[in-house]
Amino acid sequence: MRELPAIRQDINEVDEQIRGLFLQRMSLALEVAQTKAQTDDKIFKPDREAEILQNRAAGLDEELRLKYVALLQNLICASREYQYSEVLRQNPDKFPFHPAANALAPRSVYYQGVPGAYQELAARALFPKVEPQHVPTWEQVFRAVRDGEADAGVVPVENTTAGTVSEVYDLLLEYDLSINHSYIKKIRHCLAAVPGTALTDIKRVCSHPHALPQCHTYIQEHRFEAFEAANTAIAAKNVAAKGDKHLAAICSREAAERYGLHVLAEGINDLKHNETRFIAVSRTLTCQPDDNRIEIAFHIPNIAGSLNRVLGIFSDYGVDMTEIHSRPMKDSPWCYVFYIDFTGNMCESKVRALLYQLHEELPYIKVIGSYRAAESTEE
Repeated sequence: MRELPAIRQDINEVDEQIRGLFLQRMSLALEVAQTKAQTDDKIFKPDREAEILQNRAAGLDEELRLKYVALLQNLICASREYQYSEVLRQNPDKFPFHPAANALAPRSVYYQGVPGAYQELAARALFPKVEPQHVPTWEQVFRAVRDGEADAGVVPVENTTAGTVSEVYDLLLEYDLSINHSYIKKIRHCLAAVPGTALTDIKRVCSHPHALPQCHTYIQEHRFEAFEAANTAIAAKNVAAKGDKHLAAICSREAAERYGLHVLAEGINDLKHNETRFIAVSRTLTCQPDDNRIEIAFHIPNIAGSLNRVLGIFSDYGVDMTEIHSRPMKDSPWCYVFYIDFTGNMCESKVRALLYQLHEELPYIKVIGSYRAAESTEE
């Protein structure tokens, strides 16, 4: 039996040979890409790749065959990614997405709820020169933007306690709108009631269905009966209108003050690090030099390993995914739309190659947003 140092020396020599062969293969892949850049020939040819894997792995022991196939698959993926980058270098017009260079400058902005809602505060922070208008539902926000009644809409997409606002993501695709801005706001919920009310008087609380679970512990400790309202500010408005000392709203301080309520307790959310991310949507996909986030939606073939292969592409390009979730497709039972948010700018070469590859290899992909990730803001 040989000593380990001698074996390792042979391994090093083999690795050096593999390195040389790898560089040679990439050089050949570059030649292929330079040819395909001038034609409509596809880079991704799954039948051709399957044939290569079958032929090259034929006759190998089963255990080694699986490992060799995995090695070949990684090599083929690397070659393919190299080709996509080269094709765009040779022919930039093949990039399939065309964001506008002009920044979103809306003259009209809509939000859901009533004045005093967190969404109004977000709209004013994003567009301080515009007086935002309110409508009753998120769908009305999206419809108004799509139909040109509003230039932009501001809606919530995620809370650190309650999670993703699924309806908003569904509406993004249904109304074919784009994310242009992102804004993160720290949330400090208040318990507010009509003047003259004591905390011991309160029997019932109302608020938005996302706000109630954010204050679950406080509600349970005080044995309040909780019921939903369309919006935190609407809850405050309703409490003021009813004048019932047994009823309180969970809302922002701004909403309580606007509707003449007395704040009985502040910061009642379970987690003190409670934040909501809001987005501004418009009819136009834009890309600004300081944008550092991109969001896409896509479908994948319903076969084993599909999602894993897509996620591997992001890693291969050195792109950091910051969020991923899925939503069921309404017209296709047990099929899903995946949403991925990742770092980068659509002007970067690696991001353009990544998006080009996904466009060529997936049955459906839409870039639904390019924006600058915002820092958290205090109320």
